[in-house]
Amino acid sequence: MPGEIKKYSAKKVLRNANKTEKNFKNLQTKARVTVTGKGRDKSNNLNIRISKDKKLWANAALGAVRFLIDNDSVKFYNKLEKEYLISDFGYFDQEVGLDVDFKTLQRLIVGEIIPGISFRDYTGESESGYSFKTSVDFLNKSTEVLVTLSPYNFNVLSYVFDDGVNKIYLSYDSFNSINGSQFPTKIRLFKNGEILFKIEFRSLSLVEKINMPFKIPNNYKAILQK
Repeated sequence: MPGEIKKYSAKKVLRNANKTEKNFKNLQTKARVTVTGKGRDKSNNLNIRISKDKKLWANAALGAVRFLIDNDSVKFYNKLEKEYLISDFGYFDQEVGLDVDFKTLQRLIVGEIIPGISFRDYTGESESGYSFKTSVDFLNKSTEVLVTLSPYNFNVLSYVFDDGVNKIYLSYDSFNSINGSQFPTKIRLFKNGEILFKIEFRSLSLVEKINMPFKIPNNYKAILQK
């Protein structure tokens, strides 16, 4: 039929997803982030910049809170509370329930499939797409991963991460084509059945050079981690 969307086999979808890498050197976007806690939503506008495989920088409105994440650490400071935090990647496991390193975090943000998934992990087709389940060794623990891929364009549609303590569901609700690559524009994250946050990316662009200013003021107080 004219105009019919081509549907690919599960094997071809996984093969293409595994070899497809988002084509960018530096990425910048404005995002609306809504965090849900104790039955209430709190939204903030963020400027987010990513230098591929190196750094992620985020800045809240008026510079009230600024983040810098690289391959070794997670840092942020809060101008309103005059406090700061410097942590390793255990921060994400503690706060979100994801035991990931920088490159895995980057893959999740830009909607790429994580390494280590093969066709023997195929579990079947649903209304959502083709699903694959396997166990992946992250930083400090083995985690069961269920990924669902689109049968039409090889996009990652969702993840479920289950480490036996927390079950994290990550949903990619829409995409936008930029420079030949499909980038997610809406992401939702659920933890143990409850929504934790959602991100809506706006005006995403790819640039040759990028600036990531970050300096913790001398008089700020360190946040003690749990």
